[in-house]
Amino acid sequence: MKNRSALAMLLSSGLVLFSTSSYALDFIGHARANNPVDVVAEIDGVVENAQVELGDQIAKNDNLISLNAKDFQLVVHTEQANVELAKANVKIKHSVFQRYLELKQKKSISQNELDIAETEFDVAKANLKLAKVGLQKALLDLSRTQITSDISGYVSRRNIENGSWVNQGDLLYQIVNIDTINIRLLASEYEINSLQVGQNIQVWAESNPQLTVIAKIQRIGIEFEQGSFAYPIDIEIANPEKSFKPGMSIHATTDVTLSVNTSTPAVQVISLLNDNK
Repeated sequence: MKNRSALAMLLSSGLVLFSTSSYALDFIGHARANNPVDVVAEIDGVVENAQVELGDQIAKNDNLISLNAKDFQLVVHTEQANVELAKANVKIKHSVFQRYLELKQKKSISQNELDIAETEFDVAKANLKLAKVGLQKALLDLSRTQITSDISGYVSRRNIENGSWVNQGDLLYQIVNIDTINIRLLASEYEINSLQVGQNIQVWAESNPQLTVIAKIQRIGIEFEQGSFAYPIDIEIANPEKSFKPGMSIHATTDVTLSVNTSTPAVQVISLLNDNK
């Protein structure tokens, strides 16, 4: 009777009872490299020596490919000769212009003749500039026959063979650095409401479940990932031992707390109490 009175007082006062419970959310996803670098051909040419293989570890500025450089060397020699010819022409035109200035002061030539000499001198100087630009372009193309890596990492893709012809813009290699690895998980509409940026989450690779890492959620997508009915969840972890590799299947789990309303509508409670008289 006392229990019934106490319960009736709680109900009539409008108090609501809650209890908390925790449970784990489990996810699956895959590891991805951060910012893979595409190595593309900047000139047309024949591959003379592709020095690295798929999976090789490389350092920044390591040579990856040598293209046949003979034609480019010939172009450099030609442009160097053009620069020397242009310099000689500038020297001649400058000398003529100076001579015409002296003659004009002596009134031995007309102003028109002086103007022509000055114009020819200006054209010679412009041609020298063009010749120097041509030489710079030839030297740049020659340097592009040696293709190096902009980052340290691993070769994740190789698209060429020795002796093959490549066109400007062709993808030759892809290099990835995995010192830091990105993990993309997928969460359902229901699960995403229990997650937030900065939340701790435990991850491990399917190939090595004994190695677990505690990380934090970095980003939560606001729309379905293309091709799925799930939201992308991104995590980044330090990977100094290279234990996680791009493409690996990844499992993850995180604990969430749920507040449960345990109050029962007054009518139902009273009915239950009456049933127990």
